[in-house]
Amino acid sequence: MSRVLICLAVLAVSLGGGCRRAPLPRAAQAAPASTAARGAAQTALPLLDESGPRVDLLASRALWHLFQRGLVIPFASEGFRKYAQEYTSPWRGVTKLQDRAGRVLGTATSSLRFPWDGETGAATIVVRMNGATGQRLSLRLNGKQLKTATVASGWQTLAISAPAGVLRPGENDLVIAVAKKGALFHSLEVIAGPPPEPADAWPASSPVIAASVAGQEKAALAGFRRYSMLLEIPRQSFLVLETAAPQKAAHLRVSAQPEGQPAQILLDETQQPGQWQAHTLSLAALAGKLVTLEFAVVDGGDGLWAAPRILLAAAPSLARPKPVRNLVLLIGDALRADSLALYSQTKVLTPRITEAGRKNGVVFLNTEAASPSSPPSHASIQSGTLPRVSGILGDKAKLNPGTPMVSAVLGADHIATGYYGDNSFAMGRLKAASKWTAYHQPSQEGKGGGCPTLIKLMLGFADEQIKAGRRFFLSSIAFEPHTPYVYHQGITEHYVKGEFDPAIGKSPDGVILTAIVRGTLQMTPARWQQLRGLYDGEVEYFDQCFGTLVDGLAARGLRDDTAVIVLADHGEGFFEHGSLGHAYGHWFEVTQVPLVLWVPGLTDKEITVDTTVSHVDVAPTILDLMGLPPEPRMQGQSLLPMALRQGPWTPRVIPSEYGRSYSLRSSHLRYIVDYGGKEMLYDTVADPIEKTDVKDRRPMALRYLRDCAGLYLAHRSRWHTAAWGTLNNQTPEFVQATGE
Repeated sequence: MSRVLICLAVLAVSLGGGCRRAPLPRAAQAAPASTAARGAAQTALPLLDESGPRVDLLASRALWHLFQRGLVIPFASEGFRKYAQEYTSPWRGVTKLQDRAGRVLGTATSSLRFPWDGETGAATIVVRMNGATGQRLSLRLNGKQLKTATVASGWQTLAISAPAGVLRPGENDLVIAVAKKGALFHSLEVIAGPPPEPADAWPASSPVIAASVAGQEKAALAGFRRYSMLLEIPRQSFLVLETAAPQKAAHLRVSAQPEGQPAQILLDETQQPGQWQAHTLSLAALAGKLVTLEFAVVDGGDGLWAAPRILLAAAPSLARPKPVRNLVLLIGDALRADSLALYSQTKVLTPRITEAGRKNGVVFLNTEAASPSSPPSHASIQSGTLPRVSGILGDKAKLNPGTPMVSAVLGADHIATGYYGDNSFAMGRLKAASKWTAYHQPSQEGKGGGCPTLIKLMLGFADEQIKAGRRFFLSSIAFEPHTPYVYHQGITEHYVKGEFDPAIGKSPDGVILTAIVRGTLQMTPARWQQLRGLYDGEVEYFDQCFGTLVDGLAARGLRDDTAVIVLADHGEGFFEHGSLGHAYGHWFEVTQVPLVLWVPGLTDKEITVDTTVSHVDVAPTILDLMGLPPEPRMQGQSLLPMALRQGPWTPRVIPSEYGRSYSLRSSHLRYIVDYGGKEMLYDTVADPIEKTDVKDRRPMALRYLRDCAGLYLAHRSRWHTAAWGTLNNQTPEFVQATGE
């Protein structure tokens, strides 16, 4: 963790009071940019996109790490969530008592995690809480039991010492234990050194106030000496904010420290009281990097930081296409993204998808499956909700009543809806709520299996709707390339050399995969080639079926008013992480899926979008493309604006979940927490096959995604991206909904 996260000797200051000089954090002692460079950044500015994607640093107040004398954790703030990553939170709602707010601990113990990058000498943990007769408080820091304190009645401040060497650089684990459940905690502060003199003013629950300077009231960060936030810097972006010194001159500094590099000083000046001062600071040198952004009062006075936001340079935008009349969603079951030439250098032949994608497709390069298994993923695709909300967290669960299904929404608008596929294991439990006009599973109806039959029946449904003059939505699941990996004459030979080993056969199924994983079927290089070759042949076969579909639509004169989406429910593993198939983890091979859409009239060239997106964005995108308003119960958001904007977008952190396990995917990182609570962290750029766990070497990256994980665990059941933003970038609606 960078030095900008923790300052070991910052002195307390209230908004209106004075302070003594405090040493700078090491990161902020980097050489500032030259005056000329800063001036150029503010004079040679492009037009900024105030109405487009942005990072709202005020609405994202829960992501700021707050400092007075040390790191402050206000329990009543949503910022508390960053430090609480227990799967089921023991903390209750906010309680206000005698004009002070706190949060009740509903159990006898709780565990918090917080970052530290300072000296490892003695430290003090200051706890402010409301006590009751017989209450006792004990803390255990990194496994070391600290002194137990007797808690008096009423609000009070307790200072508990930690011996030298207990507080450690990087992440720290703190266990809070009380003798009686129901203790009310106001705040916690971690301070270097021996117990300090009690501070007269308790820290505020929120870092944001309405501040008035020179008769102008603005929402601003205030009341703390320093604010640090971990964030990914978008390309072509600028930090825009206003600052003020409310009562006396203050030395204000804005710095950004990229991971593993010295800090860059973006703003460094003494500001006189009495006016707001506007700043527009270029972030060009930090584009694409994970940084710690810090706002700090260097010495004396107080600072106000109003309307801080990161804006992107204005970019051209494609004209929004008219709503399509029809839409076809073609899902390949267990189709890996890296098996398509649109995504990687692959030997697999997919000429139809490749040609169509490069001609006029929108290719989303980083699409995260909602789950590594079919039932949860298909529920998320069809409903636009996370597995926890649909109710299908695992393979045996049932759909929650009231889950919005995209086909039902479309059907209510008199659009014919048809499902054709052979994955009854996933789709059967969605049938009643989906209210399909037509629902068919060809292989179970004696009509034959395989995607050619599927496409034939889908086009037949289209013919019926053309005749009836109705708009239609078709959703389908081609079982290719899911097991069994079926041999296809003239195709599979492209990938399998030599004779077929009968131990693997020409149609290996789940039984064969289980035997391989258990070691009862010994594998040789030839057997591995045969197994993977059969899978690759299935992918090429799927590509041919895609070609048959688009040719059939064209023959019916539908290509000019029918959108097509190609997607996968999850990927497929081939022992990259010790298993085969899927539903065994959250690594890239099972959660990174293709998503390509073709929209008539949108573009005559390939558009690639590298922003991370999710299965839960698919249903809102379908509604948007077909001209229907958003369904408020859906948790995703339409991806059409990303396709239209011919420039960067703000980074997103996307969750995936399966039972108690979950993962978070950012632009360059994947964070996984497995069923047992074990954490893993991977650099998806330097290590695209995710072989090296870097959680112990990348403290800044780990803390960034732990911050997001805290918000995910607290709000996953009611998160709505279109209204609330993303886990790493919230909106004012999120602030309003959470009541801060």
